[in-house]
Amino acid sequence: MYYKRQETFRYSFSEPIPTICEVYVHKGGVKEKVQSFQSYILDLSPNGMKIASKTDIELRDEYILTCPVQLSDTLIHFTGKMIRKRYAGTSFEYGIQSDDHEELKKQIIVSLKTYSKEQMKKRRHYN
Repeated sequence: MYYKRQETFRYSFSEPIPTICEVYVHKGGVKEKVQSFQSYILDLSPNGMKIASKTDIELRDEYILTCPVQLSDTLIHFTGKMIRKRYAGTSFEYGIQSDDHEELKKQIIVSLKTYSKEQMKKRRHYN
């Protein structure tokens, strides 16, 4: 399986962003919530994100994850499938691939640009 870890517009957060992810599964045309868990967003791109959590989630094809991301003044409801899982010492890291909605991708790009500009201004202000 090919992972887009080297894509050009992937933003790694210096301080991970806390979020509560929800796991869903479609059963008989109905979206059913399986569980919620606390996690931290490590990086984000229009095509995916990497999160870390102490919660061990089974890597299953039918699972759909939604993770709200607050960047600056924009709330993004990131939805995708878990494609990678790795144990990292005291937590688990998950790779989540977006569900390819063009509007979501555009929203992520605009929000990341705004967020990164704000972060650069903060760094300049403190230095």
